[in-house]
Amino acid sequence: MNSNHKVRLTTNVLWKNFASQSTIHGLRRISETENTIGKVLWTLIFLTALAGLTYHCSFLIQKYLKFSKVTTTEEIHAKELDFPALTVCNLNILKKSFIQDQLEKNQNTTFKRTKGFCFESEESFLKKSDAKDLSDIWANLGVTLEHLKTYGHKVYDLIVQCTYNSKDCFNQSITKDLPLETENIAITNYPSTRLGFCHTIKLNQTTLGKVRRTGQTLGLTLTLNIERNEYWDLLSPEYGVRIMIHPREAYPTVDRGGIVLHPGTKSYISIRIREIERLPYPYGDCTENFKDSPLSELLKNNYEDYLKNHTYYTYEFCQSVCREIHLLQNCDCVEEQVNSTHRFCNPCDKKADLCKDKFKSAFDDNETNACTFLCKPACQDTRYDVTLSTSEWPNLEFQEFVLKRWPNLRSDFVESADNSSDQLNETYINKNFLRVHIFVQEMNYLRFMDLEAYSLPELFADLGGCLGLYLGVSLISIIEFHELLLHIVSLFCTKLNRSFTLETPKSSTVSLTRSFSRSADDLVSMSRSKAPYDINLRPEGPTPPIFWMRGKNGSHSIFKVQDMQNISDEDTYRRKMCFKCLSDIENLRSNYLYRRRPLKTVSKSGKLSTNSSS
Repeated sequence: MNSNHKVRLTTNVLWKNFASQSTIHGLRRISETENTIGKVLWTLIFLTALAGLTYHCSFLIQKYLKFSKVTTTEEIHAKELDFPALTVCNLNILKKSFIQDQLEKNQNTTFKRTKGFCFESEESFLKKSDAKDLSDIWANLGVTLEHLKTYGHKVYDLIVQCTYNSKDCFNQSITKDLPLETENIAITNYPSTRLGFCHTIKLNQTTLGKVRRTGQTLGLTLTLNIERNEYWDLLSPEYGVRIMIHPREAYPTVDRGGIVLHPGTKSYISIRIREIERLPYPYGDCTENFKDSPLSELLKNNYEDYLKNHTYYTYEFCQSVCREIHLLQNCDCVEEQVNSTHRFCNPCDKKADLCKDKFKSAFDDNETNACTFLCKPACQDTRYDVTLSTSEWPNLEFQEFVLKRWPNLRSDFVESADNSSDQLNETYINKNFLRVHIFVQEMNYLRFMDLEAYSLPELFADLGGCLGLYLGVSLISIIEFHELLLHIVSLFCTKLNRSFTLETPKSSTVSLTRSFSRSADDLVSMSRSKAPYDINLRPEGPTPPIFWMRGKNGSHSIFKVQDMQNISDEDTYRRKMCFKCLSDIENLRSNYLYRRRPLKTVSKSGKLSTNSSS
């Protein structure tokens, strides 16, 4: 066969060529094996391997789509650590002097009652409580933000002394004129209707430095005064303070955590840091911040959008906000978040008070309340595990030192005791003062991290292993297969384009046949030329002239004449082509194609001969 012979491309030819040269195991065996039994056997082997590959890959994909996770624990040693924030609340919400004054005013009809305080006596106040242990008594009092700011325990009443690593936090003795923010410390007030006027202490780590050493000799030390004489025993059956240690950026939800310390003691609180990293959807169900939380849209619809400014998201604060938002939706008032600009739930308003009681009863008892779905655990969470130990404090000698070192305390003692020197003793200090020392236990901290049990890179690695195990498929094999698809698509587009080009309307057929003016003799004369053939039989219309070509099997195919323009080899032309030309102009005009007429072929000598076997 001549080297210039070209095989007509078909899908079958492309597939055989791919199978004979593919790097996929088994295909070459199927393509090159001439024995029928061997071909069938190799086909069965290939299909069996393909079935095993399909099952194994589907198993791996299902394993990945489960989105399982594992939790790892790692102990990390840090060179320096942030000292956490500390929130302190007096267990007495309002001072006794304020409550007694309000009761006297309410009994006197000439005075206007204070908003939110509508009780005339202790008996009327107790009747409002539905709990046998009076645990709901503070909720019935109706404490407002104005009450807490005016009659709550101020920071200069509560914090008597503060040192960090033996450095004075305030650079001076604490007084009523003390600013809430100094060079070394910043104190923020957080009012709570259940815990009173709380104070959050944040150390300035720029001036005081971060934690680089540990131990009881270092850390934060506070001396606190609970002002026991301002406790109203009916509302405050216990004495002391509540302390909560939390991240510096977090909102203190003291009502949901913290530890309680009582006067007359010195408490040591050692801290161990614990970091938790959770995976978001689809591996887990956590929230980065309020902006991304399901609660976000609810906040926006109820004009509480400012709460989303809290960049540090905690699950406890989300629960607190969510409950208040639902209370606002049902009763058009708020209770716990006294920083809100909405109307406060006034217990003196019977309608609002009844609505609030019904809401609390239904919402708190419903285990599937909306907040369970709206509040998710934080993706990044920092916890502080504390270890508490206490001792009796102070002894008599240290008490005398305290009175000499802080002379302003002596005047407070005398004033509170009605100028009775009997109160300036150990009993008074034991009942009013306490000291707390907070320090970091060690520089190591624990990190609990959720990881993907089966990640996407692992899936790809296992899929690659399966492809290689069953069929020997590699990345090159995949590229070869895509090349085959590209050739098939290209062949299909070429055939589609040809079929569209050869479809000509009847109106153009007449002009086409009239334009065909060259006979078979013209083709013979052109075959003798050494130059490339220039068959210029183009009509004036959009459709090129056509001619019939018959193959060895006797089939006829329609070709466009310009397809012959690139034929330059006369010998190839004679061997490969046999035309049944439309040699007569009159026949072209009548559009009558003679398929069974004797063929005119070109001989080697260049003469035109007739083949009657056709």
